[in-house]
Order: sequence, then C-alpha cells, then structure tokens
Amino acid sequence: MRPSTATASRRLAWALSGFALWTILGLFFASQIIILRGDEVTWVLALRMAMPRWYVWGALSPGIVVVDRWLGADRSLAARLALHLPLGVAWTCLALTIRLLIRPLNGMPWPESLLGFALGRFYWDILIYGVIAGVAVARDYATKARDEERRSHQLQIEAVELQRHLTEARLQSLRSQLHPHFLFNALNTISALTESDPKTARRLMDQLGQLLRSSLRHASQPLVTLAEELTFLDDYLAIESVRFEDRITISVDADDDVLEARVPSFLLQPLVENAIRHGVGPRLAGGHIAVTARRAGAFLRLRVRDDGLGLSPDWLQRRDAGVGLRNIAARLEQLYPQRHRFLVTPGGSGGVDVQLDLPWPR
Repeated sequence: MRPSTATASRRLAWALSGFALWTILGLFFASQIIILRGDEVTWVLALRMAMPRWYVWGALSPGIVVVDRWLGADRSLAARLALHLPLGVAWTCLALTIRLLIRPLNGMPWPESLLGFALGRFYWDILIYGVIAGVAVARDYATKARDEERRSHQLQIEAVELQRHLTEARLQSLRSQLHPHFLFNALNTISALTESDPKTARRLMDQLGQLLRSSLRHASQPLVTLAEELTFLDDYLAIESVRFEDRITISVDADDDVLEARVPSFLLQPLVENAIRHGVGPRLAGGHIAVTARRAGAFLRLRVRDDGLGLSPDWLQRRDAGVGLRNIAARLEQLYPQRHRFLVTPGGSGGVDVQLDLPWPR
C-alpha cells in the first residue's frame, strides 16, 4: 500500500470512528430525554433535540485539534491550558450559533429567548469543549512522547553503531602497529640473502608475500579461528627460522577441540615475536619457545613460554610492558571488557610465561 493510500485509509477510519462515537453519544442523550420526559416526547423528537449538539461538536472537533496542536507548538502546558479558556468560550458560542441556525432545518421552533437558549446550553457545551480539548492535549503529548522515545531509540542505535565503528577503527589501528618490526627484520634478512643465497631469498619473498596476503585477508576481521591464527604463525616462523637458523626452536601444541574457537586476529605472532626479540634472540645459545592452546573451564587458555633472558626483578606489567604488549592488552579490553585475563610473569625455569585466558564461545 502506497503512503498516500495508507494515510487516506487512516483518515477515513478516524472519521468513521468519530461519527460512530458522536452518534452513540447522541443516542444516549436521546434515551435520557425519553426517560426523563416519558410520554411527552417521541423518539423522533428526542433525536431531533439531542443529535444536533453532538454532530455539531463532531464537525468542529477536527478544528479544535488543529488549533490545540498550534497552541502546543512552543508553549508550556500551563500556557496552553490557559489559552484554551477563552478559546473554549469562542468555540462554544460558535457551536451554539450553528445549532441555532439549523433549528428550522431540523423542524424545531425558533427559541423565544436567544439569551435563554444560550445560557441553558452553554455550561454543557463548554464542558464538551473541555473534554475534546483535553483529549487533544493528551493525544498530542502521547504522540510527542512516542516520537521522543523513537528518536531516543534511534540515537541509541546510532551510538552503538558509532561505537562499533570506533572500536573497529581502534582495533585496526592497534593491529597495524604490530607488523613494522617483523617486516623490517624480514626485509633485512631477504636483502642480506639476495647475493649470498638467492634461492633462499626468493623463497623468503614468496613466504613473505603469502604472509602479507593472509594479513590483508584478515585485516577487516577482528576475530579468526585459532586454526587460521596458527597458520599465520607458521608462515611467520618459517621466515624467522631462516634468520636464526638452529639457534631457536619453537613448538606449537593445540588441542583439536579448540582449533575452531575464534580469537583476535594477529594475536599470537606479536607474542612470539616479543619472545624472540627480548627473550631467546639476544642469547648466543638461543633457546626454546613453546606455544600451547587448551580449554580451561569457561576460557580458552593460550600460553607463550620461553627460556630466554626473562624479566628484571622489579618488572611490572602495567608499568613496564612495551608497545606490543600494551597494544594486545588494549585490543583484548576492546573485545572482551572485564572478561579476560592477560598475564606476563617470570617462567618457572627462567624466561617469560605469557598467559591469555579468553572467554570460551558459547
């Protein structure tokens, strides 16, 4: 149904409902005349006496509603009601005048006293005006309240959408800060191998290209499966293994039941890179890095442990964490506010133990 047709249908429904209401009121008051006067009047006469009042007010009521809407445009409720007092007198006088003019058409005699005609009906009619105006005011306030609630709901939706976009932008910004160190080192390694080992350099270029394509593919995804994250980590380690040759060994152990769990994209690579750069990499003897993934109750527990240089005795995560660790903490807080754990502690036999507990997807 087109908007114009729907509007016309609603107006017709309102008109028919109003006609039915005023007819019912007229019939009710006609019955009261019959009850009070008994055999003095017939039903036909009672209807001729009662119906004009209600049909006249029914015809005037749309105008009253329009005027009330104009009154409520920029006025307080008190000022609005105060203006209805003189308007009520004016509308009542108009209604009485119309009823007086149509009396001959209705077969009713001209009143002997116009003042008596007016005073005898004024109080009832101004009360009718008050009811119409009161309903108009209440309906207008209800409409405004409904519109305000709708606007408030829309603003809430827009605020949530804006927050989502801001969160995504912040996560994208944080993710973008995780790669420069690795890319710089990888390009340096490839550059150094270009003359001494061109074959290995070409292989590393292919692996780096694959890694970057994977990075671009996941750039717009805040979450990926753990299996995808481990594949990305394997591509990264394939490049790093050339840099450090046999000095560093890395093991990855993930239970099968956690591989489809969704985790923040590019989460493990910066942790492993951090362990290489600050833990086992600076040691001449190198070292070992262990990555594990297990389910721990209501959490997915990820751990990255190394046996490298470890932390200084006075190291505090909140104060001394570097850019990479701070970015990870910020991303986790964006994705899992107050529902995760991120701990960086000394390892049991030296080195560093990084533990991440992420909410298990329900």
